[in-house]
Amino acid sequence: MNIVIIGAGKIGANLTKFLALENHNITVVDLSRKVIENLVNDCDVIGYVGNGAAFKTQEETGVAKCDCFIAVTGNDELNIMSCMLAAKTGAKKTIARVRSAEYSDQLLFMQNKLGVDLLINPEFETALEIARIIDFPSATKIETFAKGRIDLAEIVVTEDSPLANLPLKELRATLKVSILICAVKRGDQVIIPSGNFVIKAGDRLHFTASRNTLPGAFKELGLQKKKIKSVLIVGGSRTSFYLAKVLQRAGKFVKLIELNEETAASLESALDGVSIICGDGTDTTLLTEEGIQDYDAVVALTNIDEENIILSLYAAKQGVRKTVCKINRDPLARMTSDILADCSVVCPKTNTASIILRYVRAVENAGSDSIKTLYQILDGGAEAAEFIAGEDSKIVGTPLRNLKLKEGNIIACVSSGKTVIIPDGNTIINPGDSVIVIANSAHSSLSEILKD
Repeated sequence: MNIVIIGAGKIGANLTKFLALENHNITVVDLSRKVIENLVNDCDVIGYVGNGAAFKTQEETGVAKCDCFIAVTGNDELNIMSCMLAAKTGAKKTIARVRSAEYSDQLLFMQNKLGVDLLINPEFETALEIARIIDFPSATKIETFAKGRIDLAEIVVTEDSPLANLPLKELRATLKVSILICAVKRGDQVIIPSGNFVIKAGDRLHFTASRNTLPGAFKELGLQKKKIKSVLIVGGSRTSFYLAKVLQRAGKFVKLIELNEETAASLESALDGVSIICGDGTDTTLLTEEGIQDYDAVVALTNIDEENIILSLYAAKQGVRKTVCKINRDPLARMTSDILADCSVVCPKTNTASIILRYVRAVENAGSDSIKTLYQILDGGAEAAEFIAGEDSKIVGTPLRNLKLKEGNIIACVSSGKTVIIPDGNTIINPGDSVIVIANSAHSSLSEILKD
């Protein structure tokens, strides 16, 4: 595909690197010559220094013939304007990052009337991710596939877990609900397990389940703790605003601490019914006065990664049941995964890039046997990919026990129509089924998981 990316910040740079690895023809545009030079040196892409909303820039970068135009600068208006121009110029699909709450209320209008095919709000998407995590406090992360019908949950195995010291081949006889454990991280090692694998306390593992059976799975695993009823948010960012609204609608009590007086006052007027405290959320005296130890969950959403890490550790020490920590820098997020073993870490820029990548792949692979959705899991040690089985796929029509999968691959779940199947040896994949594959190496098509 021919793809033009406007904005080479963290999201734009991540997109450029991932899409270049998938052999797309990438042209990246930014006002900073140094940023462009660095990306061109790191990736096999074309760089252009200029304003992505200018007709001359779009003309010279071939926007009229591009398959996908992506605007991810830090300026909402520039992103919208450049997408509108690109659509009129001839770009087949346009994607814009839009952060303002004012624009978020007009998403349908902009999609229907202004020619922007996908509008993505990183802060709102992050808020939704945090809200999902709070719904299942025992999970450190939950990803969704097959239009929300399949969940991939990450948990840490405790000493008293029914999974501890359990061989996987005994899993179905032990649990009353159907799940499939498909990836495990033990120390620095990531394992795609076989039936003889024995789970140990301390393992970080991913399992698949249907959306309807996930609550029952957590109950069977002894992980269905009391529901989160009260949440303390530290930091008054856009994400905090969206999260407070989502949690409030879900009937939870929310308190928010923000240091800046003007921001706190603005949030107080915009969030009716949310308790807003103007103060330093890293001040232990203030946190004690506001009763941090009495909250079911604490969400650290300041603009400083290190503050969020320390806040999460402190909250856990005070006995808070669930902590969520926002970290903007990918390397730091990976470094702290073991330190914050029981904490859920969210990375907005990575999440945004993943959503855009999924859309681009869906556009490219409509109706084929290629990848539709992709998540990196276990700190990048494995990938969870969703494929739609094509008519001519080598994997169709044969019981799984007769398929010879490459080492390090496992079919974790199948969605056939409205039915979600946790597969066994008798499962047969049919054309059109959504197939979730967990692998320790990337594949661009479903057939690539088979041995030659």
